[in-house]
Amino acid sequence: MAGTGETQPEILADLEKSPPDYADADKRLTAVAAALGRPGDVGNPAQASASLHQILAQDRYHGLRAGQSLWDRFWNWVLTQIFGWLAGLNLVGIPLWFWLTVLGVAAAVAAVIATLVVRTGWTRGGKTLAASAEPAPLAHALDRFAAADAAAVRKDYTAALRALVAGVATQLSGRPYWESSPLTVRELFRSSGRLEQLRTLLLDFELAVYGGRPTGEETYRRAEKIAEPYRKVPEPVEEAA
Repeated sequence: MAGTGETQPEILADLEKSPPDYADADKRLTAVAAALGRPGDVGNPAQASASLHQILAQDRYHGLRAGQSLWDRFWNWVLTQIFGWLAGLNLVGIPLWFWLTVLGVAAAVAAVIATLVVRTGWTRGGKTLAASAEPAPLAHALDRFAAADAAAVRKDYTAALRALVAGVATQLSGRPYWESSPLTVRELFRSSGRLEQLRTLLLDFELAVYGGRPTGEETYRRAEKIAEPYRKVPEPVEEAA
């Protein structure tokens, strides 16, 4: 049962019985395998394709569309030249101690670079996250919740649900990850340890945004109740005199 997590509670319940109900578990596993083996049925393929391209056009997936930077191309060229030069040398007569020295120097340089990266965050990804981070994530989350309320007043419940989930994700992460993170909402909720608590909210969001299913008022009000604890502004802690 290792690795199943809590994605198949019925099957896990069958296997945890005493004695285990292997027959029912086998039927459920067969049904799951059959469902995974079938491609998803899409009523409007053109609309689904347009929705997919719209999602991939978001800033969080910019890295998938961008090619190598000039800096990366330069270092690729340098390494190619070095390897080409080494390949053309007659290295048979070089003693072992030379290669051990080269290996030691390379290991020392790699250790220094790794230390600099860890201590200073000197990476392209680190710079991106630092640039995208806001000093007041709580204010950003409250703005998202306000946008959700405004969309609900307009009866645009799909947009309201999207903004509501963005507010919850911002509260959980402490960063406005909605625009910049490569993680999905499901991954953000899982990393916070609140996936089961927010599963209903997550499923409604995925059906609306990824599945293209319109969100009704009843669905939104249910999601609104789940998100209610994350809309509260924490009270400031008074310092002891």
